[in-house]
Amino acid sequence: MKLTKMKSTPWRSLSTAAAAAALLAGAAAGTGVASASATPNARVAQTFGVNATGTVTFWARAATKAIPDALVKEFNATHPHLKIVLHLTPNNEASSELATAIRAGTAPDLVGLNDINVPAFSKEGALLNVTKYVNALPYKSSLSPGHLKLATIGSQYYGVPYLADLSVLWYNPKLFKQAGISGAPKTFAAMLQDAKKITSLGHGDYGLSFAGDCQGCLGFTMLPSIWASGQHLVTGPLGKQNANIDHNAPLKSLLTDYHEIWAGKMAPHADQAQNGSTWGDDFAKGNVGMLPGDYGFVTNYLKSMPKSEFADAPLPGANGGPGSTFDGGDDFVIPAGASNPSGAWEVVKWFLARSQQEQYPALGDTPIRSDILTSSFLAKYPYDAVALHTLKYGSVEYTLAYNELFNAPGSPWDKMFNEAVYNGNVSGALSSGQASFQSTLASVDS
Repeated sequence: MKLTKMKSTPWRSLSTAAAAAALLAGAAAGTGVASASATPNARVAQTFGVNATGTVTFWARAATKAIPDALVKEFNATHPHLKIVLHLTPNNEASSELATAIRAGTAPDLVGLNDINVPAFSKEGALLNVTKYVNALPYKSSLSPGHLKLATIGSQYYGVPYLADLSVLWYNPKLFKQAGISGAPKTFAAMLQDAKKITSLGHGDYGLSFAGDCQGCLGFTMLPSIWASGQHLVTGPLGKQNANIDHNAPLKSLLTDYHEIWAGKMAPHADQAQNGSTWGDDFAKGNVGMLPGDYGFVTNYLKSMPKSEFADAPLPGANGGPGSTFDGGDDFVIPAGASNPSGAWEVVKWFLARSQQEQYPALGDTPIRSDILTSSFLAKYPYDAVALHTLKYGSVEYTLAYNELFNAPGSPWDKMFNEAVYNGNVSGALSSGQASFQSTLASVDS
């Protein structure tokens, strides 16, 4: 069985945010792109997103096709006054295809955009300011904070959450019971001790597995533990950002624990070469105690594993607490040059309504409203309920340089992890990491 993850998530993304920004540069002053401060005029403000007519051209990433395929059909069957025309963009070309359309003045009306790419488009003046409409949503406080953060410039919103793709800690209750462990770890220290106990069972079992050569996978699963501990690796507003590496205590603690797990042979040797293509396969065999991974693996685990051998929990913080998750997935954005923005916002509100959000788990994704987590939802989708509960504690690294810092082979994150975990030089990794993170941020900011 292969658990190859098909979605272009923050851990898997080969996004072209930098290229998109280059394509868009100067466009706001030229052809086809309105200013990012553009909002629907006062005359239509009261009717914006209400009983719109015509068509809405909706671009969604092919990796997320299950939700738009199903819900667009439902919308079109129930809205005779407004029709959605769906276009699926290739996974690794979505940003560049959108940037090209915006520059050409042929932008779609609505886009499901990988959330880590939203800041680049917002900053370049390519997206409609929807602040007043987001603020008017009665469920705004329950929307995914990380998704919403990535759609924010200052105090203004240029998008709204669409779908969530979240990281969790998968664990094997059967191995936990055999090792005398009562439940999933809530601290770094507990995770390390649990890994030791499971490895000590002596049956060829490993305490923990990780995708050691998949830079994005590591960021997707390790960064939430830093956030749960009250720290981020990048601080400050776009254009004036600083690295927080050298004196980041939770980061140092987590890298130290991963090194001890690696040096103590509590993780499979093959992890060092795991590039994400078969990420999760070893856990599916039943001899790995813990896997910081993607909630989306649940589809495969439900098909291939006894339910006694897998469960999920929030990724732990250094000192306990509710844990955290990486708020991956997509935001809804309306290009500033959209021909039917009112229709687009009507579509957005319909997708975000409770009845549609409750369909997301069956279609393979997590809702972006934590207020739909009811007892009936928990009973029907127990694994998704864990991820959804953690949604309100989720976060992101808010930066234009995410891919350059974390996802790229040889990135500052990649080098720091290798030096700390495989070579055991945690202090040196943090020191050099501070310099390389800062220089990367400076190059992107400039």
